[in-house]
Amino acid sequence: MENIESKNQESIKCDRDFILKNLKLVADNESESKKFLKLEADLLVDNTNAERLEKTSIDSPETLFRYFESAKIVKPDKICRPKGDTTFFTSAGVQHIETILREKGNFKKEQFAIAQPVIRSQFIDKVKEGTSTSFINFSVESIDTTPDEFIALCNKFIKLILNQGVNTRDLKFVAKDSSVKWGDKKFSNVFLKVYFNNIEIGECIYIYDYPITENEKVSIADIGFGVERLNWAIGKDKYYLPEYKNFYVNKIDKDKDKITSIIDCVRSMVLIVGDGIKPSNHDHGYRIRQFSKRFVFRNQRMGMNVAELIHLSYENWEKWGYKFSVSEKDIIEIIKLENDRNFNGLFLSKLRKIEKIDIYADINQNTTKFLHQVSFSLPKELVAKILETIK
Repeated sequence: MENIESKNQESIKCDRDFILKNLKLVADNESESKKFLKLEADLLVDNTNAERLEKTSIDSPETLFRYFESAKIVKPDKICRPKGDTTFFTSAGVQHIETILREKGNFKKEQFAIAQPVIRSQFIDKVKEGTSTSFINFSVESIDTTPDEFIALCNKFIKLILNQGVNTRDLKFVAKDSSVKWGDKKFSNVFLKVYFNNIEIGECIYIYDYPITENEKVSIADIGFGVERLNWAIGKDKYYLPEYKNFYVNKIDKDKDKITSIIDCVRSMVLIVGDGIKPSNHDHGYRIRQFSKRFVFRNQRMGMNVAELIHLSYENWEKWGYKFSVSEKDIIEIIKLENDRNFNGLFLSKLRKIEKIDIYADINQNTTKFLHQVSFSLPKELVAKILETIK
């Protein structure tokens, strides 16, 4: 591959000013936050009356792949990244470029689309409607691409959003130049964040000097959005996780954010366990333990059925093209045992905190056997009292 700096077509500087000029973005002086941009006035009419495409649904991979028909379809990466990659879990579809580079050692000019399940565990204690640790990141990546090709992809993404019936005036934008570090790779990019009613719903990034080797660089366009967040933000879905509607409806008097945070724990555990990882005190296995502990704590008084949650999660990830290496039955057994382990640990911690009693009992067993073992050391009235504090 030629050095990107030697190409005449790459002599165009794709920076913030280039994006504003070519997408016709201007300052939104009416916004409370002066950081936002909007489509300029004469384009509002054009977009509103533009050729109407057949409405493209954003709730299945097939319709999205069909909309971005020029992009080659690639299978999702495994959720657990191998050693040497920039993150612990796959956290965005753009990381498939790491997979290409690792497997092939080089890039060729191409465009691909990927519906990638991701985990961003940094949000584990921030989950609510609109924010989760696991979701589908739909991405279109264009390798060895020109600034004009990037602008075309940005326009395509904006039209996809408008195609959902969104009013152009409700779309806002933020554009910035930045420097980035992914692992040992440093490069420069310009990004365009897209907002609907002040909620971020997608991002368009142009990397113009991604380093392949010390002397070889390539340009990459990355268009990506969280499917669940976009559908929820524009009001298409009442719930952030609509596949679990019955859980929301059956607990209509409960906080939707709390219900979402419980569901999210299971969704993320299904992805990790389904990738062949087992609970442990290290690396990926430790993350299962973290999610399980939060599930047990958050679900204490909600009583949501974990087997049903696992089934819906397994079904949903498969719908988006993810291939598990572990059966649903085995995933249920592994997660249930880990949840029991954490429930048992919670029982002992409550016993110490409330009654100042410390007993030995093996937490690494199902709760029925654990409570049978505990019954040899504690009167049944005390066991019932501690269980009541947990439920």
